[in-house]
This record gives sequence, structure tokens and C-alpha cells, in this order.
Amino acid sequence: MEGNGAPLHGLLLLLVALFSSAPVCLGSGVSGSVPSGVPELVGHLKPFGFQRPAEYPIDEVIDPYSLTPEQFYTQYVEAVRPVVFRGAAKHFKAYSEWTKPRLMSQYGKLELRIEPRKDGSAKHPVGALGFGRDTMENFVRGLETSDNYVVSELPSPMYGDVELLPCMSCGRLLRKVSEVNLWMSGGGTRSRLHRDAFNAINCQINGTKDWIMIPANQTDNVYFKASSDWELGGLSPVNTDSIDLKKYPRIRDVPWGITTVEAGDCIYVPGGHYHQVRSYGLVNVAVSVLFSRLESPHALGFDPAECRGLEPRFVPLSETPEILWAYPGHGMMTMGCIDDNAMVSMIFSMSDGKPVSKKQFFAQENTPFDQGDGGKAVKKIWKLLDTDQDGLISRSDIGNISRDDWREMSHIMEPDVVFSNSYDYEYAVLDYTMVRTVLSRALQKQGKMSREDFTSVYTEVIRGSDYYANKLFDQLDKAKKGAITWKKVKKGLLEEVLEPFLMSEEEDGGNHFADGDGDDVAGEEEALDGADLMRSVMGRDEGDIEGDESLSDSEREMALEEYQERASHVSDILGLDQDSEADTDSDNEGGEEEEEDGDDEDDPENARLQELYRTHMEKVERESHEQDRLPEATEELEEIMPAQGDAAETSRKAKTEL
Repeated sequence: MEGNGAPLHGLLLLLVALFSSAPVCLGSGVSGSVPSGVPELVGHLKPFGFQRPAEYPIDEVIDPYSLTPEQFYTQYVEAVRPVVFRGAAKHFKAYSEWTKPRLMSQYGKLELRIEPRKDGSAKHPVGALGFGRDTMENFVRGLETSDNYVVSELPSPMYGDVELLPCMSCGRLLRKVSEVNLWMSGGGTRSRLHRDAFNAINCQINGTKDWIMIPANQTDNVYFKASSDWELGGLSPVNTDSIDLKKYPRIRDVPWGITTVEAGDCIYVPGGHYHQVRSYGLVNVAVSVLFSRLESPHALGFDPAECRGLEPRFVPLSETPEILWAYPGHGMMTMGCIDDNAMVSMIFSMSDGKPVSKKQFFAQENTPFDQGDGGKAVKKIWKLLDTDQDGLISRSDIGNISRDDWREMSHIMEPDVVFSNSYDYEYAVLDYTMVRTVLSRALQKQGKMSREDFTSVYTEVIRGSDYYANKLFDQLDKAKKGAITWKKVKKGLLEEVLEPFLMSEEEDGGNHFADGDGDDVAGEEEALDGADLMRSVMGRDEGDIEGDESLSDSEREMALEEYQERASHVSDILGLDQDSEADTDSDNEGGEEEEEDGDDEDDPENARLQELYRTHMEKVERESHEQDRLPEATEELEEIMPAQGDAAETSRKAKTEL
């Protein structure tokens, strides 16, 4: 995978240069100011950068050995300033050896986390292992045209191909690596304006990226609102592709800089710095090394004495001290977990850097240590922190805590599973009621479904993955006959198989299981119907698309065409058009009696059975004194009159039963 040219990547820079009154900042940055007399809404509904000139400097380092760890810490980490290292990643094996054949043959079975190619897309990312999970082999095979991109922890078997830069080769810069991430796409991706919790060095292996950088002190001007004082990362609500200055007028006051990072370059992005990234090239690959905010108040900082006398050198990740959140390439990921130094900063902020007493620690409310569980989490964390059991948390206690204990504390503080890190992502994001209703209707309509039929409904209507379609089919086809019928699955089996999808509705506190043997799978109260079902399946309606301000006119037109085409297909598969016709008939003037679903009005045998059905139900209603008798009667009649089937067989069975 050679580095690709990017003929379009400079378009943003060129446009900004043409429409701004000062030069664009490239690398070292160029100062400028908004001239007097500029119209108040200059740059309104244009991309970020048209509102004022670039004036935030971004330094460059040409020789990676020239910046010592001490200089890097004082000039950039402690000063909270970005810097670009030109050509530094060309020292990595990854730069020369990460070809498609090698990635597929040597690392093909490793698992990666994936996201939609366009940040903020409503589509779920589908990989070989379901939503949000793919194999290296499958992703790389279709990398150039994939609708997804990889944003995953780098599997540890690949650590030997990536190195820490010389400026991180000693002291806590070396020991406090928290996480290593991999980014892969076919280019053309863009992020939203956001900030990250960790300090990071992002190294470009293939392709090109433009980085728009905004100082961390611009929180108010980018309209970022954290949900708590402890939230270190997050997104700005501003659409950087079309700045609405009437809604976000302070954007005009934001100083910014822009730099282009080519294949082989690295960029240091301070934690808390706001940035937007756009990628270019047929293949775009980068690795990001996340390390502790050593500069945070009361954190364990950098001690230059630990590096004196040591020559700066490139250090393979495979030779670094234990990385806090390493990922072996299979199983649960830990992207975004809090690191030990962040916890240290929180702890000693309670006492302005002095030892923390038990009373002080337990008095803290609304912090990540307080889980609202009556103090159980706080007690567990205190026990792990007070290693000498003297009733105080001191710096010596911190030095005695193992990496495993820090991980345990992190899990106590953040007990909720991040589903995109797990194999349960598909269960968590697909609505249980929608999935059950779609499968119920499709089964009732078709009567019998092969694996191919079932997979088609699950992937085309529900938009789930092939992997989970086959998994669900195998669970429903207990007899291994290669087909499933509504009669076989309606009595609770469908609900049993779909139980994991209930995690998507746990917050509602509802129990979506049927009582007894589960015969109300398609029940009126539990199922979606008509417009509600269509909206649940489609995820949005035409009004949502019309009102989506993030879409251009051409994108909106394409989205509407795609919506209408898919809606027609879904209606056909689920028989929603028939529902609509039935509703229309029932509203006709003259009040014609509504036909029973699934019957052919021209079939005299079915007409006779309908009359038999009505007669039977009238008798039950007259004789029954309890409302609970109605479901039992309905069950009896289902045996007499199935939704679909051969008329002769239906007649024979009805005579036998009666």
C-alpha cells in the first residue's frame, strides 16, 4: 500500500486562501487579523475557515532526533501546543511493509472495530462479524470502496511494526502510554469538530490528512458543552461544512491553524485541543499513540532526571513497558477507558495536591468515583488506593498500585459496557420491537422461509448483518431442516431467540416478553404497524431528510430518492401496501365490513371459514364471563384457520376439529 497522491486534498486550503484576506497557515502558521469593514456574516453557511484567516501557529520538526524528551515535554506537552514531525513515521516497518497482501495474510484473522465512513451517519457499520466488528482480511479486501472505516485499538500482534518517537523514549512519556489506535479508510472521510481526552501522536502510514487545529481555551466559542466537569472528550455541535453564523456567531472569534500531514509524517495533538480531520487518498492509514495528560494538575508529571544521559531513540511498541489498555486482536475492546494518571489528577484535586483523607474521599459527590450505589463503588476504590491502610491516600500509595488494580478501578468507575467495543453492538442498537415485528410479519406473510429468504429480510429490511442473520436462523431452525415456519416459531421461540435485542430497550424499563407461551408475538399492543413500523425500519422519514441542515441540495435529493426506493421495497416485503389498502377500504363511505387479513375474498372455502370464525367468537363472547378466555379462544381458532395454506387441507382440518 504505497502512499497515494492527493490531488484534491489541497482544495480546502486553496479555497480558504482565495476567500480569506490573509494567507492560510501551512505548518508554521501565518498571523493575520480580521480587517475592519468586513461584513458581519462573512463566511455564513461556508466551511470552517472562511470566517477569518488562519492565525494559529503549528510548528514543524524536520529531524525527529533533534527534539529531546525534555524539550518535547516543556515546549509542547506542558505548553499544550501541537507540532508536526516531518518524515518520522518513515522509520516504522508499517510504512514500508503494510501492503494489502501482508495485512491480509499475516494479520487477516485479527478483529477490528469499524464505524460509518461519514461521521454522524445514521447507517450502522456492517462487518464480517456483525455491526461494528470486522476482520482485517475482510476489511482490507474492499478497503478502497468500503462504506466503513476502521477506528480501532491496534491489535498487539502488530506492535512490532510501529514505534514511539525519540521524544517519548524515556521516563513517564515512555511508561504512560494508555492506548494505541488504528485508523484505516478508502479516503474521503471527515470528522466533526471535537476534542480528545488523551495526548496523542498520530502518524500517517498512507494517504494524506488535513488537520484544522483550535486551541483548547476556545470551549465557549466552539459551543462545546460537557455533561460534567470530568468530561475530557466530546463533540462540538457546529457543522464545520456549513457554518451557521446566525446560530453560532462566536465561531468568528475562533483562532485556528491548518496543516497537511503526508504519508510518513506525525502530528502531536494535545489533549483537549479542538480539531477536525479530513482524509484523502485511495488508501488512508494512520496509527495514533495515546498517552497520559502528564501536564494535568496534580498528575504524575514528567521528571527530566529520568532521561539524562540517555540517547533519544525509536522504541518499537512491542518493547515498551506495559501499555495500560492493550488489545490482543480478539474479544472485548477497551477504547476510551480512563487512564491511571487521570484518576491520580482527580484524587489529589480533592485536597490541592496533599494526601487525601478517607473523609475527604467519601465526601465527593457527582464525580466518576461516585456511582450512586450508596457508596459501594467508593469503598472498593478506597480499598485499592489506600495500599498501606493508614487512612490516607498519598503519593507513596499511588506508586504501589499495580496496573491491574488501576484497570479494576477504571471498570468500577465506568461499569457500563461501551457496546461498540463488544460483540453485542448489533443487539444494542437494533430496536427489539421493530426486529420482532418485521420478522413476525415476514414469516406470517410467507408462511415458510428458507435461510436465503430470512437473511434477505434481516439484511434488507432490518439492515442487520449477514453474520447475525445466519446466527438467528440457526437458533430458530432447531430441527436443522433449512427452513422455518411461522407455526413453529410463534409460540415463544422467536421471542426467546430475540431476547438479547432487549438490551436496546432496557432504559425504557419495559418487559417486552409475552405472558405464558408468547403467543402475542404479533399482538396488537406489542407490535408496530403501518407508519410506525415504516419509521422504525427506515430510521427516519422524508420530513427528517427535508429538514436535515447538514445535507446539501444534491445530497438531500439523493437521500430522498434512496429513501423512496427502499421504502417501496420494504412495503412490498412486509405487505404494508395491503395494510394501507385495508385501512382505506374500512374508511369507505357505506361502511363495508373489513376483510380478515390473509384471506382471499374470491375463495368460497375461505369465506365459509371466516363465517365459522365469527360464529365461534360470538359464542365464546356470549358464554365467557372472563376477558382472559378470549386469547384461549383465539388460539383454538388459529388451529382451525391458519393465516395461509392449502384450501382443501384447511377445510379437512376444520371438519376434523369441529
